[in-house]
Amino acid sequence: MHDAVVGARDGVVFEDGDDRGRVMVSSAVTGGEYSVLAWLVAPSKVAGDAADNNFAIHQHGSFEETFLVRSGELEFMLDGRIVTLHPGDFVRVPRGVRHGYRNATPDPADLIVTFVPGGFEELFVKYRTDGESEFGPGFISEATSRFDSSFE
Repeated sequence: MHDAVVGARDGVVFEDGDDRGRVMVSSAVTGGEYSVLAWLVAPSKVAGDAADNNFAIHQHGSFEETFLVRSGELEFMLDGRIVTLHPGDFVRVPRGVRHGYRNATPDPADLIVTFVPGGFEELFVKYRTDGESEFGPGFISEATSRFDSSFE
């Protein structure tokens, strides 16, 4: 049995551009049932700038995703509707629902993200840590083929 307690320094860390993540519970540990990530979304380079109006909209057909805001603020697009999330707010993204987010503030947003079933976290460690830019060709190819994802 794997440890059921995850310490503040446990897990596998990765970088996603200016964002930082840590796989706290991998799908390998849960038999593919789910995975849990700590995610720190960096502030926008220039808050409110038109260039930062990108929500990186995408969808996943083979898993559900959840987001819990622990600190900071996040603008979240869920199926065409934009909401501002604050600490304690939670979003459930069902399979196949278009979604994306951006941090339009000068402060980081600290999140807990889950994938149910798990597996998608493997792509962040594999591609993002290796320096591939957000939604780079390797990431997109594997996300599309393995997880029925699409990106706008």
